Amino acid sequence: MAFRTSPDRDGYEAESPVQGLPGLEIGSAGWRDLPAIAGVQRRAFPPRFAYSLSTLAILRALPWVQLLVARRDGAIVGCVIADRVLEGNRIVNLAVDPAAQRQGIGAALLHAAERALPSGDMTLMVQTSNAAARSLYRRVGYEEESVHPHYYGPDRPGIKMVKTRGEGGTLR
Repeated sequence: MAFRTSPDRDGYEAESPVQGLPGLEIGSAGWRDLPAIAGVQRRAFPPRFAYSLSTLAILRALPWVQLLVARRDGAIVGCVIADRVLEGNRIVNLAVDPAAQRQGIGAALLHAAERALPSGDMTLMVQTSNAAARSLYRRVGYEEESVHPHYYGPDRPGIKMVKTRGEGGTLR
């Protein structure tokens, strides 16, 4: 799976094809991509969980946040938001347009985010009721670590999942 970027004059990073997924390219999101990303968020999540355009703009501006997009034939079909904070590397959000789900795009975005944050373990949170996402995360190497009973709201538990990696981001 290839992921290379090279910034252009606007700070936008060029996209690279993803091996094994014809027509799919992953790269850093540009400012002009934010409305399309917000659309993917609205289609992929219930209203209270979809990131708004203003939230996406704030995240795009933060230097420790990686906002990557997947494009198929020029259209944005998914995004991943990852960051590196004191606690370590996190997948903050993964969204794939419902019409493009179950095609390997989510896994490709996760791998790209992991390469963008090259050292240390990765963590993420997922709703206990989201069996499809939990299955995807397990397939790419995340293990369920703990349950947080009210993470997504009253009586809406979340599961913390962790992917253990060695120094330099390699799997242990």
